[in-house]
Amino acid sequence: MREILLISILTIGWIFAVEPNMLCTKTYGIEFKELAGKKAVLAGDFHFMSKHRVERVIKKINEQHADFVFYTGDYTEKVPADYVIEKLLSVNAPACFVLGNHDMPEDYKSLPNLLNNRHIEKDGITIAGVDYYNPDIEKALSNAKNPVILLSHNPDILPKVPKRVRLILSGHTHGGQVTLFGRPFVTPSKYGFGKGIINNRLVITGGTGTSVVPARLFNPPEITVIEFK
Repeated sequence: MREILLISILTIGWIFAVEPNMLCTKTYGIEFKELAGKKAVLAGDFHFMSKHRVERVIKKINEQHADFVFYTGDYTEKVPADYVIEKLLSVNAPACFVLGNHDMPEDYKSLPNLLNNRHIEKDGITIAGVDYYNPDIEKALSNAKNPVILLSHNPDILPKVPKRVRLILSGHTHGGQVTLFGRPFVTPSKYGFGKGIINNRLVITGGTGTSVVPARLFNPPEITVIEFK
């Protein structure tokens, strides 16, 4: 009985205190010949609760020495948005943003490279993004001339994205936060998306934070590194 109680206490401590405070990297190789040899960081679902966590995430991103940084939304819970924006922009690579369902648009209206239903051209590629609540893919891609990377907080946009978009980068699911045998218990996706590479064209990051319940199991917080080849 004591052993069961001890195991239960340790498990609860791990789920609520240890694993949510971890920070890992997950690396994927993606075929994208126009960017061969370059590297990107995909990060999102931060739900920042402290400035210390912000600093730690930025440090981890900078350690990757990426050529691009892509942020896919849900930036903060308790840390002022101005502070979070300043730190997210301080990374040592060009950064692009879309907003998530927990973000207040008025807090980010002056944010450079905020790609809500628009795109920019950079280094011979198009980087586009869609708004979470009113995604307009046609507007985001209007007059885009180069191979496209599309940022969308919600991965469920996948079936609506035209084939001309080479790569879709998303978050939102947190990888399910709590998983067993690689499968999430609950995920906010009607397709059951968790994280990883889907259909060779969608990459979902597991996120660095938690939402609703501050718990993670077999699914530590992560930033995602993409190595183009």
